[in-house]
Amino acid sequence: MNCFKSLLLGLWCMTLQGAEPIQLTDDGRMKFTPVFVDGDLSLSYVDFENPKVFRLKSIDWKTREVRVIHEAAPAPEFDPAYSADGNYFSFLRATGGLQVSLVIRHRKSKEEVVIAPESGFSGYRTPAIAPDSSEMLFSFANNFGQDIFRVDMKGGGRTALTGAKGINVWPSYSPDGTKVLFTSTRDGNYELYEMKPDGSDIKRLTDSPYQDLRGQYSPDGKRIAFVSHRDGNAEIYLCNADGTNVRRITNHEERDDYPTWHPDGKHLVCVAEREGSHDLYLLTLGD
Repeated sequence: MNCFKSLLLGLWCMTLQGAEPIQLTDDGRMKFTPVFVDGDLSLSYVDFENPKVFRLKSIDWKTREVRVIHEAAPAPEFDPAYSADGNYFSFLRATGGLQVSLVIRHRKSKEEVVIAPESGFSGYRTPAIAPDSSEMLFSFANNFGQDIFRVDMKGGGRTALTGAKGINVWPSYSPDGTKVLFTSTRDGNYELYEMKPDGSDIKRLTDSPYQDLRGQYSPDGKRIAFVSHRDGNAEIYLCNADGTNVRRITNHEERDDYPTWHPDGKHLVCVAEREGSHDLYLLTLGD
């Protein structure tokens, strides 16, 4: 490791109160949306294997063994989501051209619902499943904006929640299912907002001239991890669940993105760019 790289890594570690990040992958390819499955038995994520293939993969948390989730996937797949009770798995599947379908699968029965996109340029984005598997959310283009919709686990009862005011995306349920965190441009810039699961009581949580996005509640619901460009590039930040006490977690000239909480609430996994390579890292949080 050269001196410059050592210095950068040291600066990154200082923000984590001396705990050195643990590199989980080493292939350097673009990666997206890591998420823990069944507690911390495994970590699912999207691997951009080549310019035409987004593939769902999983890391066994104990052995660090990587496997492909769908070896014979018929098309690129991305944005994995799992219910906290372990019953459902959802993801997106390209269906040709610029269209994307939403797949909802019961993990035990293997019963699968596929919600096809509308004709033309359209597709689903960023699914999130309620902790009790009663419903799920996703983002979809609607009336020249992007709205967050709610459906039941059979894909029925489709209801728009955010009014398609601007771009509304990346919904995330609180652990108790009483709130939904999301990103919106409704006030002119990407900021974090919260609402009730029925779309009511929308509140803005962050206020920055630069993008705040991809928020995730901590396992106890008291904190939010998110990505912000407020200091010049993509870095990981924490704040309280009400948006107060914003603090920066990573500090590097390259990109840190897609934070997800370890179930113990003391660690985050993120996608970090280092010397042009993109890999998953485990970050230890201070008190």
